[in-house]
Amino acid sequence: MSQDNIEKNKRYTEIFKKLVDIYVETGEAVGSRVLSRSLQTPLSPATVRNVMADLEELGILRSEHTSAGRKPTDQGWRFFVNSLVETSDISKFEKDSLISIAKNSVGKSIESILETTTNVLSELANCASLIKVPTVDSSVRHIDFVLLNPRRAIVIIVNESGIVENRLIEVDNNISSSVLEKATNYINSKLSGYTLSEIRKSLQNELNLQKDGIDKITKEIVDKGLGFVVNEPGSKVIVRGHSNLLAKADEISELENLLRKLDEKQTLTDILDKSIAGQGVQIFIGSETHMFEMAGCSMIVSPYKNKEKSLIGAIGVIGPARMSYSRVIKLVDYTAKLLGNIV
Repeated sequence: MSQDNIEKNKRYTEIFKKLVDIYVETGEAVGSRVLSRSLQTPLSPATVRNVMADLEELGILRSEHTSAGRKPTDQGWRFFVNSLVETSDISKFEKDSLISIAKNSVGKSIESILETTTNVLSELANCASLIKVPTVDSSVRHIDFVLLNPRRAIVIIVNESGIVENRLIEVDNNISSSVLEKATNYINSKLSGYTLSEIRKSLQNELNLQKDGIDKITKEIVDKGLGFVVNEPGSKVIVRGHSNLLAKADEISELENLLRKLDEKQTLTDILDKSIAGQGVQIFIGSETHMFEMAGCSMIVSPYKNKEKSLIGAIGVIGPARMSYSRVIKLVDYTAKLLGNIV
């Protein structure tokens, strides 16, 4: 029998699916006696044992030693999510937790909304979670420079959709609020619905030519504020819930290596970019991707859109291969669709 024919065999699929259900619930390798007592179709332990041996030979199950129970391999998990998983609806508590993000999003920056979403998703899925934050270069309604303390100011940018972006900049110790007010007035007199990148290009030319005769200090604030905002990398990745992985250290081989890779933003960006190019929820299992090779992990990711229905990022979770795929897939999908009504 080949892997392609397993799903056509009712006995094999029932045994394998029940084994996965028990393993997800208990975290323990599953033996033939436990399985035989759990099946809807009565089968002897010997019959179950023979089926499990066939599945192990096909690379779908593995055992620690000859007399031990079996666990799914990466190939087994792939077969399960592609052919057997049945997504279940998320609970009312989970929906309410996510919907509360939308209710409390008014006046908050996109990054703040996405960070909150990532924290909530991590808690609900009991996994680490991550999200790609898009660069915002939409038309600008208003920009403010506000002094926070003698060394720092905040740049507040409000776009035409009412979304607020906040960025901190370093300022000279002797800067005054009046200088920041001049910088605010100067920039806002030039906006006229331009995007941040268009504003920067236009104002840079004017400042270089000193056409408007603004003083040197104000010029530096304008240049520093816009330069800081517009010259940020094209996107960033927020990762939350590392502690959820640490709590499952016994299930994840090379955990230290995985945690290190979670800090390599380019690696995460590459995977998230790949998911954005795809359709709907995608699942990366174990050695299928270089990030999780030999780590005993899976990643469930979905692209998300903005209110204009444009794909702008991806959100997902990372956890042990032994996770409740039926629930977590639905949780990630629901979260991604919810974001489409917020950002």
